[in-house]
Amino acid sequence: MHFPKVVTKVTNNCCIAKLKTNIMKIRHIIAAATLLALPMMATAQQEDEQRTIFQRPEGKECVDLGYEGGFSIGGGSVDGRASFIGGIEAGVVIGHGVEFGFYGSGFVTEKEIDKQLDNNKYQFDCITGGVFVKPILAYRSPVHLSFPIKFGVGEVSYSDDAWADYDDHHYRHRYNREDHSVVCEVEPGARVELNLTKNFHLALGVSYKILLGHELEYFDKLPDGSSKPIISSDGLNSLFYGITFSFGQF
Repeated sequence: MHFPKVVTKVTNNCCIAKLKTNIMKIRHIIAAATLLALPMMATAQQEDEQRTIFQRPEGKECVDLGYEGGFSIGGGSVDGRASFIGGIEAGVVIGHGVEFGFYGSGFVTEKEIDKQLDNNKYQFDCITGGVFVKPILAYRSPVHLSFPIKFGVGEVSYSDDAWADYDDHHYRHRYNREDHSVVCEVEPGARVELNLTKNFHLALGVSYKILLGHELEYFDKLPDGSSKPIISSDGLNSLFYGITFSFGQF
C-alpha cells in the first residue's frame, strides 16, 4: 500500500541530485572562464584605451552607447544525442559594461530509432527567441569575459523528418510529428571574447540551456488510458559549446 510513496520519494531525490549537478556545472563554467582571461584582464585595466589583438595606432575613442549584432554556431548533447545549435542576436551596449538585446536560436538532434514508433528514426528539434542581458568584464582587454543569460519562449518537437523510398527508388519527403509543445527557456552562459578589431569580436563560449514546461507524449495511450512521456521534464536540459561572431560599435 505504501509502495507509490517510496517511488515518489526516490524520484524526488533523483531530481534534487540532477539539480545539484546542473548547478555545479554552471559554477565550473564560470570559474574556468574567469581563470582563463584574468591575467590579461588585470594588465589591460591599467590603460585608458581599449586594446585589440590586431592593434592599430589610433586616437583615444570612447563610446558610451554602442550596438552589436552577430551569429553563433555550436554543438552539444541533448538526451545523449549529438546536437547542432545556431542562433542570432542583436543588442545595445551601455557604458561598455552591459548589453541588452534580442536573440533567436534553435537546435536539432541526431535521429535515433524509436521502438515505440515502428523502429522509425526520430529527432528532437527546438526553436526559441526572447531577450538577453550580458554583463561584460574588462572590455578594454583584448581578451575579456562576458556572461550572457537568455530568457525566451518557443517550441520543441519530436519528429520523423526524412526522405523515404516509396516506390522503386522514387523518393518523397516524409514528415511525421509525434508531438510538439510550447517551452520556456533560461540559458546562462560564459564567454571568452577576443577583440580582433574595434568592430569585430570573436567569442568562445559555453552555456547551459534549461527548457521548462514541455510535455512531449506519445499519441497512442497506455492500457490504463494515460499518456506515455517521450522524454522526462528535464531530459532536454543540456550543455552547449559554441563560437560567436559579433560586429558593431562596442
